Amino acid sequence: MILSNGKYKSAEHRVRTTSMLSRVSIPVFTGPRPNKKVRPLPEVVERNGIARYREVMSEEYMKNYFANAHGGKNSLEFALINSS
Repeated sequence: MILSNGKYKSAEHRVRTTSMLSRVSIPVFTGPRPNKKVRPLPEVVERNGIARYREVMSEEYMKNYFANAHGGKNSLEFALINSS
């Protein structure tokens, strides 16, 4: 969501389970290295006129995300630029 400056939103992941069938999940995580910066793409900011999110280090983003794992989309609020 930071890269798209808030334009593209991810879907919440939900699972429906049943006690009659087994289920196997294999999570796969990809992303930039911890020492890389994450920010809205310049092309998107140019189109929208203003960045809604500040630049953060990938490590800071991931630490915040996992610290607020059950916060859903609220886990990104730490990177919002205050528009007031």
